Amino acid sequence: MRIIDVTHWLDEHGQIPMDNLRFRRQVLRVAQFIEYGGPLQRAEVRETLIACRRRPGRRSCLGLMWVIKEQDDSILAYCLVCKTDEALLRGWQETDWADGPMEPVEPEASAPPVGEVEGPTLN
Repeated sequence: MRIIDVTHWLDEHGQIPMDNLRFRRQVLRVAQFIEYGGPLQRAEVRETLIACRRRPGRRSCLGLMWVIKEQDDSILAYCLVCKTDEALLRGWQETDWADGPMEPVEPEASAPPVGEVEGPTLN
């Protein structure tokens, strides 16, 4: 099991690093665990839509990850199918994901600036 202090994985602004693609994918996975587990009360458990990455017997596990908020506020992410613990997260409480998914915003707030989107147009 990996024990992760999330503050060591973020940049100086508390954001997901942009300079290392492989590491960025790992941090995004951790942020997803926080998003699912942060809003839980202590000892509550929730299934996520995050696929297990383990390969028992060299075959992909088909399980989904579960998160539990431990009594010390750490978040444990694990798979019930292959019975492996993936990570124990600490230091997540001040992250942008601690309260769960962001609140909805008006479409204009997330729309790209006009003229900056390229690609096929729908007719």
